Amino acid sequence: MYSIFYDEVDGSTKRVRQYLGAVQQISVRAARREHDRIMQQVNRRRGSVAPAYKGQTFADALRLWREHVAPNLSPATVRARESAFRLHILPRFASSAPHAMGVQELQQFATELRKSVSRKSIINILSSVFAVFNYAARCGFRVPEVRFKDLELGSPQEPDVPYFTKEQASRIINAAKEPYKTLFATAWYTGLRAGELFALTKGDLDFERKTIRVNKSADDKTREIRQPKTRKSVATLPMPSALEAMLRSYLEHHYKPNLNEILFTNRWGTRSMKRESLVQFVLRPIQKKLGMPLRGGLHAFRHGLATELADASVPVTVLQSQMRHTDVKTTLRIYAHVIPQSQRDAMERMNLSTNGTENQLVQ
Repeated sequence: MYSIFYDEVDGSTKRVRQYLGAVQQISVRAARREHDRIMQQVNRRRGSVAPAYKGQTFADALRLWREHVAPNLSPATVRARESAFRLHILPRFASSAPHAMGVQELQQFATELRKSVSRKSIINILSSVFAVFNYAARCGFRVPEVRFKDLELGSPQEPDVPYFTKEQASRIINAAKEPYKTLFATAWYTGLRAGELFALTKGDLDFERKTIRVNKSADDKTREIRQPKTRKSVATLPMPSALEAMLRSYLEHHYKPNLNEILFTNRWGTRSMKRESLVQFVLRPIQKKLGMPLRGGLHAFRHGLATELADASVPVTVLQSQMRHTDVKTTLRIYAHVIPQSQRDAMERMNLSTNGTENQLVQ
């Protein structure tokens, strides 16, 4: 089997005959795939790529993804994807053939994006592209064989993740009025995400077993109750004694009965709270009153709990279970920005004497 084509060789166009394999070793279908791959490379060098088949542009593939895949995703995920499509992807690739969006095209796209957006945003934008590619391939579209590992996106920089220390969380909780006092305490003791907090119901609290069930999440924009972020997010978490006492008191004195038995509702008791309003009109004023930096939202309680657990040198499996991370790498990144007390103690034992005598290790 041979691939025969014309290409630029030493400044002139020549006929090239490239060996693909013996007839006994390679099928006609495999040979055609290899020939197609070679021709894509040749056409890219020439600056030309085969046009998309009718009805098989990237915009066509996206339309199928929107119809068949998007309805099964969380509204927050769809909103993030649609933002990437509208602002960055469609202006560049709407009429492109998916198979023409190879390593070179996507690398150039990512490099240009780096001028205006962060590395994390670039990854999210490319994830939207790959999501469309994955479904398009299952629908019979020709798509490129390109992955994140084929692209150079620069070295990741550890973000400055805001989190509340144990002392800060305690001051915020003590300064808050109900229902926010109990809500902030629940955020700290469980590490729940905002949507999971707002979807908690009375039925999720088991005072006999001292557990809290996490199996749903409220969308921040629509307030619609859906499945949590990932399957790993569904879990039964321990209810510490301090939180148990607060929850019992809250249910007895401050809980507003409602049809869905939502634990923390808006002031009228008609629906779940909204994170943006809670942060702007409740959390920020408390931080200002206490003289704290005005940074960190509800997620800062979650990061604060994770940081305290990591600093206490709990096993990584315990931290992963409490935070409900799907990938242990996410959990390990928490350890990366925490200096455990054990490490501090070890370094304290390395202090040198500075009393003018011969330096000795302080035992």
